[in-house]
Amino acid sequence: MFYDLNLPYLSRLDLVNQNELRARTDMLIKLLYQLTVGYHVVAYNHVVTGKISPNEMSLADISDKKSKIEQLTRLTYVIEDISQNHGLTSTNSALASYDILAIHPTNEKTFLNACSTLEVDIISLEMGSRLSFYLKHSIVGLAIERGIFFEISYAPAIRDSTSRRHLISNAQNLVRVSRGKNIIITSEAQRAMELRGPYDIVNLGTIMGMNQATAKECITTNCRAVVMHAATRRNTHKAVVSFEPITSLKPNELWKFGKDKKSQPQSKSKKAKRMRPNTDDEEESESFQSQSMDM
Repeated sequence: MFYDLNLPYLSRLDLVNQNELRARTDMLIKLLYQLTVGYHVVAYNHVVTGKISPNEMSLADISDKKSKIEQLTRLTYVIEDISQNHGLTSTNSALASYDILAIHPTNEKTFLNACSTLEVDIISLEMGSRLSFYLKHSIVGLAIERGIFFEISYAPAIRDSTSRRHLISNAQNLVRVSRGKNIIITSEAQRAMELRGPYDIVNLGTIMGMNQATAKECITTNCRAVVMHAATRRNTHKAVVSFEPITSLKPNELWKFGKDKKSQPQSKSKKAKRMRPNTDDEEESESFQSQSMDM
């Protein structure tokens, strides 16, 4: 099952942008049925620079074929300074309204902070231009140990030849320092003509320094791991403790909080069964007693 976890979504869709977004979604569905195994999951990406607002995506209006492809919501937060991290917490209800949380660091300090501290699912870099910092194995390894994935978007390489050179160079560097681990490939397509089929992306991954098996994992199993990591992050505290409201308990489970003493389970005393001795044993015991008395 193939994934595309980055389909740009505008917060205020006019008629033209909404039709274009619907065309991109329909193109992914068309690619699904042209292959025996194609795209099944898509994530609409909302990019935010300032204040984070709750999720207001109306996915029901995007595609009439929504039942044939799973639609997720994603928030990409552009962080330019470490002081902007105050809102990236598990208690933020606005973040919890999105299925996937990505961070876009713009300098070395924010990149180090994203790899070592922030609770996110994806680290997105501007691969289509020259990066302002170097990718180091020691820093990238911190994010890999925490289960965070790095994103490579291929659409900038289709728009411009200069962006294509930068993207291939940056992607090769990322594959080298990460040893090919925890990488996903997405489209970031602004038009339907910028989308490519899954096996075209696999061939593109080989140009970036991966083998075909690793490149296929970037749009299949790695993306599934991102979705599972996001679900764990939303439903648990640092992937250790989960909290559920008392209202989610069943009536026969309220005794755990002392709410219903009548339903509290009581230890049932087991009645010992009275065993009737065997008649054969009685006859043997009587005969043994009579013999002992004769002696």
